[in-house]
Amino acid sequence: MSNILICAFPNPGHVTPMLSVGLHLAGLGHTVTFHTGEIFRSQVETTSLRFAAMTGRANIDYRTPQSSAEKGVPTERDRILNNLKYWFIDPLPDQHRRLQQILEETPVDLILTSSMYLGCFPMLLGPEENRPPVIGCGVTPLILRSIDCGLTTHDATPEGRKRNKEEHFLLESAFQPIADQLNLALAECGAPSISGFWADSIYTVPDLFLQFTGDAFEFPRSDMPSKVEFVGPVLPNKSADFKEPAWWNELDGSKPVVLVTQGTLANFDLQELVQPALTALADDNALVIAATGRADTGDLITPPNAKVEAFVPFVPLLPKVDVLITNGGYGAVQQALSFGVPLVAAGDTEEKAFTAARVGWTGAGINLGTRRPTPEQIRTAVHTVLGGSQYREQAQRLQKNFWRYDALTEIARSVNTLIANTKGSRMTDAPHPII
Repeated sequence: MSNILICAFPNPGHVTPMLSVGLHLAGLGHTVTFHTGEIFRSQVETTSLRFAAMTGRANIDYRTPQSSAEKGVPTERDRILNNLKYWFIDPLPDQHRRLQQILEETPVDLILTSSMYLGCFPMLLGPEENRPPVIGCGVTPLILRSIDCGLTTHDATPEGRKRNKEEHFLLESAFQPIADQLNLALAECGAPSISGFWADSIYTVPDLFLQFTGDAFEFPRSDMPSKVEFVGPVLPNKSADFKEPAWWNELDGSKPVVLVTQGTLANFDLQELVQPALTALADDNALVIAATGRADTGDLITPPNAKVEAFVPFVPLLPKVDVLITNGGYGAVQQALSFGVPLVAAGDTEEKAFTAARVGWTGAGINLGTRRPTPEQIRTAVHTVLGGSQYREQAQRLQKNFWRYDALTEIARSVNTLIANTKGSRMTDAPHPII
């Protein structure tokens, strides 16, 4: 079999699905090296995979607020630009250097990267014959420009396409500082600059890009690049260490179950969504479960009908959930829709606004359009979702679409095909010996 290197940006939303992919490929006989931040060492080393730690600026601890990046930032646009630079552009040179070290030490037949891991860019912009093939993996919503849609809207009419073009121009202008910083980072690695909108290169530079969702969750694009393929959601592996909490027997269907989460990155301030949700539903005949993603939750006011857990695996829980309240984490949304669970989305940090927009567009939930909703907004949205069948019907429509895919099988097929094609091409191109 082959040697596979998986490069995952050091955040649970990236590491968790990529680790599922790595374990599946290892189970098929591939030798898998998993490259991510030191914080995930024990999680990787408890599996059968080899761990290769990130170093330097790339070795980010997602649990630490990027206060230095946001200090003195005057506007929301500047906050977004600073976060993009802090999380994704600044680590690139150290990602690249460590990647080259791994490739020198270990034979690698193919690389899989999570979206927004940019350390492969210098190599991808160089000679193809000097590198293994690279597959990008979409663990965040598509931010690929199209004539048919903006980042948060879809309109393929002539008027809509005109508006989309204008939005793209404004977007590219607004994010020009990121393009400039990306090209400076590439120059530091001896790589050429990227032309065009920098985010498009996430999808167009790798040899293949696999988006971890079904096509029904994404805006249709008549100009979708052929190298972008949908493979369906990658669900987390079941946790052998999970012990059902004492309240698990309350999930008996006698009352609605509402799950609320702020994910694992944008959860430094649980007053943004978790606390307003607990307050909003305190008087409801419902069981409210708050998955906080962190242990220090002493500032939460927990009503009698709520359970607060630092961690609870969603895969065994979601079949018993009636509504998920989320700040728009891509993985949580994909998991919920895999079980036909409708959503209330309230998020505007990182890529979460784009995910929330798709929740609203599909009809599988309500997009509140803010990361700080009031208890009244949450209560109204939850009651609307519970009171009408259309949201669950649309969530179940997406569930059926997701069932058409077998993500891990599709990913393994793409890996094997690309390795075989690359080896075959290089054998064909190799000079014939003189006899």
